[in-house]
Amino acid sequence: MVIVIPIAFFSGMAFVMFVTPHASNELNSDTKSQVESISGSQDNGSSYAIVNPNTNRIYVANEVGKTVSVIDGNTNEKIADIQLDTMPSQLAINPNTNRIYVMEHRFVNNIEENSTVGVIDGNTNEKIADIPVGAYSQIAVNPNTNLIYIAERHLINNIEENNIEQNGTVSVMDGNANTKIANMSIGPGSFGIDINPNTNRIYVLHRHFAMIDNKWQNGTVSVIDGNTYTKIASIPVGANPAGIAVNSNTNRIYVTNYQAGTISVIDGINDKIMDKSIQLDPGVEGIAINPLTNKIYAADGIDTTLYVIDGNTGSKKSEIRVGGWSVAVNPTTNRIFVPDYFFNNLSVIDGKYDDIMTVIQMGVYPN
Repeated sequence: MVIVIPIAFFSGMAFVMFVTPHASNELNSDTKSQVESISGSQDNGSSYAIVNPNTNRIYVANEVGKTVSVIDGNTNEKIADIQLDTMPSQLAINPNTNRIYVMEHRFVNNIEENSTVGVIDGNTNEKIADIPVGAYSQIAVNPNTNLIYIAERHLINNIEENNIEQNGTVSVMDGNANTKIANMSIGPGSFGIDINPNTNRIYVLHRHFAMIDNKWQNGTVSVIDGNTYTKIASIPVGANPAGIAVNSNTNRIYVTNYQAGTISVIDGINDKIMDKSIQLDPGVEGIAINPLTNKIYAADGIDTTLYVIDGNTGSKKSEIRVGGWSVAVNPTTNRIFVPDYFFNNLSVIDGKYDDIMTVIQMGVYPN
């Protein structure tokens, strides 16, 4: 049976999600009854997740509910909700200091105004600071240096006027003082950011929004030296890139290309794109890595599929039928977490068997 669910309209295009029961990954009756019996709060629009492997806590950003839910990874139960003033999207964490960083967006007349970075104390689940940043910003943390990097897009009046963007910046924030200490200029179209804490390199993904002959242009990745705050390389990737993740153990950087349906692989030693990309399907967006198993997880919300890739061979190992555009990994427990925006839940996947273990309801389960 195929369930067709109308999702939303973006730029004149209708997105429809097709949910097909998958034999090897279908939830058993106990899990289904668990999902149906949970009475969640209004934590709707679960869009992004992050994990603290030291505490085994999972944090889920609920855009519609304007909350961050806290999950106990030992019991798979929601233990707290952190109320915010504006819409949370991307999350980042420093597991050493147990600080969670929430990118909060504020929209007026469907146009985003400047964002803020909310800082949450993981010990008390309370927000302790707000740092103003630019609109449409992305965030990553280097736990070794306790520096937070914010990739900020700079638009004309916060909109893409005549498809022209100004050069963006990467702001550096001191995690001890929660203040900005440096800014560096990067190219336009910043759309994602990640860090290799072992090499202290920062990788900024650029999506070029202006289309040529109705075709998306290939994106690029800027490489920044975290010691000098200088850009040292620009690496071409695929068309309409969407997500970026770093395996600090192998020094490989992975970029999902939404339009092309591929993953570009970058060698972090020489800052060169590797010859062979990983072929998947169009719609791949969120990406996360378990550096201990060298498995890569790529989320495709259009096909409601989580792809599991062997980082040693670059080959696809399995497909897990689960909705959501983002994914998070706890390498210590080998658990993978996929939030589902439309069903307001969090799927928990066993990384050893690539099977869904349970589903945790965040907000109200839709009728």
